[in-house]
Amino acid sequence: MKRYLIIILLILVAAVAGFLYFTKHEVAFTKESPLYKAVPLSAPLFLEADGLKAIPTDNPVVMELSGIPEFNNLLNEVSGIQNVIESEPEIQKQLGKRPVVLALDFVGKNVLYPVIISNLKSAKEREGLELLIEKLTGIARTSFQKRNYNGYAIIDVFDSDGENVLSYSVAGNLVIISPEVILVEKCIRQLDAPGITDNRYFNLVNRTVANQSEVAWYINHKRFPEFWANLLNSTTKKKENEFGETDRINLKSDVLKIKDYASWSELDLSFHDNRLTLNGITAADDSLNHFLSVLQGQEAVSSNADRLLPKSTSFYIGFSFSDRDLFFKKLENYFVHSEAYYDREEKIKMMEQNFRTDSREKLRSLVKDRVLAAITSIPTEAEMGSLFILSGQSRKESQELFEGMLANYAKRKDIEFESMVSTYKSSDEQNYRIYEFPYPTLPGIWLGGAFDFVRARFAAFREDQLIFASSAKVLEKYLDDMDSGETLRTDSDYETINKAAESKANLNVYGNINNLYALRHDLFNSGINKGLEKHEEIFRKFNAICWQVVCENNIYFNALNLGYRQKPKNDVRAKWQCRLGAEVAIKPQVVINHTNKANKEIIVQDVNNQLHLIDADGKIIWSAPVSGKILGQIHQVDYYNNGKLQYLFNTSEKIYLIDRTGTSVANFPVILKSPATNGINVFDYNNNNLYRYFVACKDKKVYAYSHDGSILNGWIFDKTSGTITAPIQFFRVSNKDYIVFSDENQVYIQNRRGETRVNSSAKFAPSANDIALNTEGVPKMVATSRNGDVFYLFFDGKFAQKKTSKFSADHRFKTDDINGDGKPEFVFIDKDGLFVFDEEGDKLFEEEFDNNLLAVNLYSFTATQKMIGVTDADENEIYLFDAKGKQYDSFPLNGNSEFAIGQLKNGGPLSLVVGDDDGNLLCYELE
Repeated sequence: MKRYLIIILLILVAAVAGFLYFTKHEVAFTKESPLYKAVPLSAPLFLEADGLKAIPTDNPVVMELSGIPEFNNLLNEVSGIQNVIESEPEIQKQLGKRPVVLALDFVGKNVLYPVIISNLKSAKEREGLELLIEKLTGIARTSFQKRNYNGYAIIDVFDSDGENVLSYSVAGNLVIISPEVILVEKCIRQLDAPGITDNRYFNLVNRTVANQSEVAWYINHKRFPEFWANLLNSTTKKKENEFGETDRINLKSDVLKIKDYASWSELDLSFHDNRLTLNGITAADDSLNHFLSVLQGQEAVSSNADRLLPKSTSFYIGFSFSDRDLFFKKLENYFVHSEAYYDREEKIKMMEQNFRTDSREKLRSLVKDRVLAAITSIPTEAEMGSLFILSGQSRKESQELFEGMLANYAKRKDIEFESMVSTYKSSDEQNYRIYEFPYPTLPGIWLGGAFDFVRARFAAFREDQLIFASSAKVLEKYLDDMDSGETLRTDSDYETINKAAESKANLNVYGNINNLYALRHDLFNSGINKGLEKHEEIFRKFNAICWQVVCENNIYFNALNLGYRQKPKNDVRAKWQCRLGAEVAIKPQVVINHTNKANKEIIVQDVNNQLHLIDADGKIIWSAPVSGKILGQIHQVDYYNNGKLQYLFNTSEKIYLIDRTGTSVANFPVILKSPATNGINVFDYNNNNLYRYFVACKDKKVYAYSHDGSILNGWIFDKTSGTITAPIQFFRVSNKDYIVFSDENQVYIQNRRGETRVNSSAKFAPSANDIALNTEGVPKMVATSRNGDVFYLFFDGKFAQKKTSKFSADHRFKTDDINGDGKPEFVFIDKDGLFVFDEEGDKLFEEEFDNNLLAVNLYSFTATQKMIGVTDADENEIYLFDAKGKQYDSFPLNGNSEFAIGQLKNGGPLSLVVGDDDGNLLCYELE
């Protein structure tokens, strides 16, 4: 029962103020005590609200949160009390005029409980308080038990089982209520002891409360880390650093080290249609060695983070300063008086010995007015992709200085400087020097714990910035993104939250909540994660968070915005919606879950090159980055021949083989000898799970790989005359094997050694579409020319040409028996049109759309019924037609990618899975 009392406590005292109307005979208390006087010094935070109407229940954000049962229970309690109060005019007159303080404090083993403090104006109201508690608890007030404590009466409320479910005390003109009697007693003791009102830093922030504030939050930074520690993962992870030491990372313990961030903060909570906002000030003092005081004396500066960071940024933190030397002087002074001083000094001295220079001075001279650290990719197993950026003075001078440091290091270690340097040509044909950096943990050592997450293993200069990255691939992708304009400012989630942000600040923190959701198990304890996963759909609508601190005349102003993106309600047909955080890049695929074959899964890649595995209910199992866009299909293979399946696919750079946890298998990934131009294909000649992998590359060679990823001995094919873009095909016809592929000049029909098996007499320029096998009648291959002519290629070298219509070289083509008549139909899309012909070339139907179509695919519903699917990405609409051109019921549906159709659960209906233009994966059930 105590659990429910915690909820109703939030509205209890606010209702007391107006529960009874006043009479001319009432006896008023004469002693006045401020509410803050009773707040325990040990409370990490408390809020002050203006009663019941402090929560705008018609606000879109509040309405969304009402989908959480616990929050909805609170709103229902508020509504019930309001209904009682509004029935009496005198009660309504008093409502909202009594401020209520809700403080959270620790009981026992760091368990947080609430205590509520408010005013009572008369003895009559004290009677009303008893009546209201009786009504809310269902416990007769005649059973309330009264006792004396430090000169004040405490009333304990026991239920029928003898459990103390609520205690309260009227102390002077204050009423103190809590489900934990220990907190009532602590508040009473606090009344006679120095309290927060005697703290000059609290009084400083308290004077800034805005008159229009709906809810004011107060944070005691000395105790606030203990509050956070109760939410965080307590697992200890061990990693060896570059100094040969073992770093022990425990978030719950580490967060307790930030007690010296500041003294007090006051933040005013405001509700908006698309965000929640907290604004207020923080009090800090360098005499108390508060970290925030390193910003003292600075003016706000534009960070330009959205121009310096890639679109894929999931999180960043940055300092911007008007006086660089003052910032670093105060930073060093902070460390001198911190517990980390000696460990930091020892590591910096080691670096200085190897760099043969004052590394602090050199690093400082590389900075002009800002430093940034960011997380880009968030895998579930491997290390996060991270960046560390120094905004420099002059690229030439900075590069000479930095190379000088590395040259000294190389000399000290007796290695060649050039062995630490490589070159990279970006997608925009820009050349960059990539440096291997010997001290990956530099950002955290130099700038403090807020930068501990960054690993600076590689570095490069771009314009006036020195960029460090956790890996060469992360750095190369960063350079590609910057050169192509894929900056953070082009991200829709960032754009939404940035509109409410300050243009200039000294401390900037941004997080893409949907991307960071993948880190929930690393960050939070199991209890918090259960709540997040239970209400994932709601939490994912809070898409981004931005926190800024602005130093102005040595006062620290805070602006925190939590963005909310209300999803469109016009398509309620989706069974579920999974937030990916970026648009889908390839066709989703329904795949087998070998651990539970009754429930299939979906695998899909987004435009940020994150690969996601999603269960049948729309929950992300894992997300992992790959080196680029996946070309072609993702294949499921049984690599170990034990019934457990893996995923095989390729980007332009590598062949990947990963298991269902997202972890690379065996000798994979395999680096390709030349960039791939098509998607890999997998052949199992003898159905014994000994696979062969075929991929075409930019050097015009077709590479064949054996089961373990090594080059296949015996494949002797040399080169094509053009570029292969469609997957290599394997056909077995009349006990003969054929390896088939085409470039823009001809079709190649080879044997398993790569030798020519069939010289086709058909002379045409093939299109980029797949070559299909048709076994109806005489077996044949079906291909189209660049202008849309259909060719039947027979295995004896002969051919037949089928006339349809003329199409552009960019047309897309599929063929199958769609209507069940035993003959193939030909399906084309070209620009904004869909065209379907029978085998004789007669047009069955044609559809014109408003925009160019993305792709065409065929779907089997029964043995004799197939459907045609197309996507209009610009309109975010997908279509499904039968062989006669009739559209499937309820279509078009929302979606902007190619889509998959399959049965996700045994015995269940067919499901359609598609991406939309808002970075979601949608699942529809087809009737």
